[in-house]
Amino acid sequence: MTDLIPRLAARLRGRLDRRFPPGAGPGSTPPPAPVARPAPTLPAHRSPYGLDGPLDGCAGALVRPYLGDALLREAAA
Repeated sequence: MTDLIPRLAARLRGRLDRRFPPGAGPGSTPPPAPVARPAPTLPAHRSPYGLDGPLDGCAGALVRPYLGDALLREAAA
């Protein structure tokens, strides 16, 4: 158990040497420049709601159908 720190240091040094090989520090040859790629074309702009005109509130199904029954009873009274 007394040699725990040297073993951990050796293991860390080995991993760092694999990740950053010797000679890859400052002063070595720089990595090649990245290749410039053209930006992808974007789709045509459209409304966030998918339609350009106003929505008809009566055309869709009710989210809370029990309100429809209550409104019918209220209108009949």
